[in-house]
Amino acid sequence: MAEQEYWFARRFPVGHPRNSMSPINEQGWNVVRRFITWMIAGAVVAALLVVVSLLWLPYLWIGAPFIFVGAAMYAGWAFILAAQGRGDHNHTIDDYKAGRVK
Repeated sequence: MAEQEYWFARRFPVGHPRNSMSPINEQGWNVVRRFITWMIAGAVVAALLVVVSLLWLPYLWIGAPFIFVGAAMYAGWAFILAAQGRGDHNHTIDDYKAGRVK
């Protein structure tokens, strides 16, 4: 079985109470960019819905928070799923920067 390529690594050493992950290569940064894109797109669509509601269709603004929250939930879910599934839980970012892990 081929070894999995990691996209994320721990920010703190094993045993530290915090277990956050950070991107270590281009694929990891693509996940981060996708997360940011979904957040911005959700906010823009929600804002456009509010503007349309104010100008033409009253009460359409009620859907704006649901659109933003839905986009944010999807983005967060996809980000966490990628970080946990493609994350190296045994090595830190410093290990990768120092070249101790390839």
